[in-house]
Amino acid sequence: MRFLSTLTASVLGTLIAFGLVVFFLFFFFFALTLSTDTTPTVQPGSVLTVPIDGPIPERVSDDPFQKAFGEGPSYDLRDLQVALRNARSDDRIEAVWLRMKGTSASWGTLEEVREAVVQLRESGTPVIASGEEFGMGEKGYFVASAADSVFVGPQTFFEYNGFATILPFFKNAFDKLGVEPQIVRAGKYKSAGESFMRSDLSEPNREQMEALLTTINDRFTSAIAETRGLSSTALQQLAEEDAVLDASVAVEEGLIDGLRYEDEVRSLLRETVGTSEATDLTTLSVSTYGRVPTENTGVTYTGTGTVAIVYGQGNIVSGDPGQSPFGSGQQALGSTPLIEALDEARTSPSTKAVVLRINSPGGSAAASEAMWHAAKRTAEEKPLIVSMGGTAASGGYYMAAPADTIVANTTTTTGSIGVFGLLWNAEGLLENKLGVTFDGVSTSPYADLFVPNKPLAPEERRLFNRTIESTYQTFLQRVAEGRDMDTSAVHDVAQGRVWSGRDAKEVGLVDTTGGLQDAIAIAGSTAGMGEGPYRTRILPRPKTVFERLNERLATQARTLWQSVAATPLERTLWRHSRVLKRVTGSNGRVQARLPYVPHVK
Repeated sequence: MRFLSTLTASVLGTLIAFGLVVFFLFFFFFALTLSTDTTPTVQPGSVLTVPIDGPIPERVSDDPFQKAFGEGPSYDLRDLQVALRNARSDDRIEAVWLRMKGTSASWGTLEEVREAVVQLRESGTPVIASGEEFGMGEKGYFVASAADSVFVGPQTFFEYNGFATILPFFKNAFDKLGVEPQIVRAGKYKSAGESFMRSDLSEPNREQMEALLTTINDRFTSAIAETRGLSSTALQQLAEEDAVLDASVAVEEGLIDGLRYEDEVRSLLRETVGTSEATDLTTLSVSTYGRVPTENTGVTYTGTGTVAIVYGQGNIVSGDPGQSPFGSGQQALGSTPLIEALDEARTSPSTKAVVLRINSPGGSAAASEAMWHAAKRTAEEKPLIVSMGGTAASGGYYMAAPADTIVANTTTTTGSIGVFGLLWNAEGLLENKLGVTFDGVSTSPYADLFVPNKPLAPEERRLFNRTIESTYQTFLQRVAEGRDMDTSAVHDVAQGRVWSGRDAKEVGLVDTTGGLQDAIAIAGSTAGMGEGPYRTRILPRPKTVFERLNERLATQARTLWQSVAATPLERTLWRHSRVLKRVTGSNGRVQARLPYVPHVK
């Protein structure tokens, strides 16, 4: 029987190897085809088209396979910022067309896009924004309002009715299931677990959520008032007393300039660039324009060397989480790749300064500590500037603490300097509803502390709380050291409290408000690289499809071998070990993270 299992495994291995050879040969020739791509030619009178559709990611891989087979946008935030910056000095780009199709980007990201549009408009380049049949919501309008003219299609929806964030609560559902979440936390504002333990917002949580909404509302209203020539008071009154949900009403209120179909917008663009109706509009996409060398657009870099942009985005986990071969799946920020990227930037002679770009709600406290250490080592040798994206909270703020300067957008969600731990007690579900009971032996009364089938005893809760409090005190010390504050002063503004970037500046957690471009400018100036713009280098280097695919196939090959060649007992033990890892993955772990990222609509 063992002989047949081994023979079957060998045959399968041979077939898999043959398939891999064919597969990689296909990709090799595909790569050769893509590598022949030439530099695009920009014709005079071109219109740069910018589709604002769905998310605007922090990073999009340059890997041609990912672009060919992956999903999502073809450009990232940095690509868009550079394209709009280059268009300011490129005489061949005579207009920019913002095509608004509904965006789910964070408010912090949208602030940076809007600022790039404002600078483009101030340079004298005409900017036209249109929503056509897609209409426009507040997020899209926030960006579009920076254009010279704003249009949507007739009979479309236009939303101008204020902001709200709605959170679900699961206490009643868990009560019915017989599941008890046992949460230990440091900080009265640390709202982790509220959605499990309450049926509504606590007063501290309500206070911080209202403050976040106020910042977004103030930023939105002041921006619209500035570029549309309207009164902030009148705009606020409009949202509160006579909300706009119709495009024709938006025209009457002066929020947009008119109702136009797509062909009518194209006619306006032809008129703007001086071409006749009989001539096709010469358009250029952001991804295509991004392949044009910056030096060919009239932009001149200053200084020698580069500013390294190290990206830290996603939920913080220990080690290297890896990614799907074609980039799908939930984004995770592994401590290993970030530490390696910071070390590479720190030791590279050509890197003169480092910008740590953070877009993370936090996660593992241990991983956050490890990344803090790497950031601190970097700051001791080179200028380290932190740029906060839409969210840089809890563990995301932890790693930012050693920076020379922290830059955040006005609407960035940051702070949340607090710690929590979660233990599940599913005794009611398992025993009372499913009839599953447990029994066992141990060498210590605390050996089964993290078993999810019993409530915490008072002494166990004391031990768990001691661990949480110790981590919180370390967190306070890290921030106090980096921000040159007393630990008590940090505690006053910590306790898990979430701040907007604007308010975080007021309490000393942020140095200045601005975006990634501002952080790069500060980094280059601090390093003595002249007035800018500066050459940049992106880290960590994204793994190619080949690398990710090889890792995935190696894992699957091991799984296949275990399933075919192992004995029944070995397969049983292997399955149980995988289940145990999933169950204990977060149970009892100390977390420095937001329990959720507020989605403001």
